[in-house]
Amino acid sequence: CVQCHGEDGDGEGVAKAVFQPSPRDFTSGSFKVRTTESGELPTDADLRHIIKAGMPYTGMPAWPALSDQELANLVYYIKTFNEDFTDPDMLVDPMEFPEPPPYSAESAKLGAEVFKANQCIDCHGAAGRGDGESAPTLTDDSDTPIRPADLTKRWTFRGGPARHDIYRTFTT
Repeated sequence: CVQCHGEDGDGEGVAKAVFQPSPRDFTSGSFKVRTTESGELPTDADLRHIIKAGMPYTGMPAWPALSDQELANLVYYIKTFNEDFTDPDMLVDPMEFPEPPPYSAESAKLGAEVFKANQCIDCHGAAGRGDGESAPTLTDDSDTPIRPADLTKRWTFRGGPARHDIYRTFTT
């Protein structure tokens, strides 16, 4: 973990230079994949999930062989990098998510309208390949260049490729 996330959990490990996106800075309290509302800290279950499943299309590998105790210890340690995890007022319950509706031609048509109305095309491109006009200008919170997801390659979705994963990503 130290090679990427650094000894201080700040994402400044020796391997940082070879990764895009950069390794997560645990000191920031900002986590991409979680079941809590935007801006909230993740739950322990969220952190366990990412450690165990990894983050496709990044340098974060999956660690499926870790025992439950090893996962619990690692989650506890990650939380020591940000003092907000010690404040009970900062810890929230996960959101509840309904089952996504089944696929239909009508839902796909409505989705295409939302895609256009929300200007998703600007970054993801007309065919959803991550090649939109604004794609080269995107940066993360630390002003590091990032690339939009290629929506034609579901296996690269960092939060998971299933409909409920995609819904959770949009919701949070």
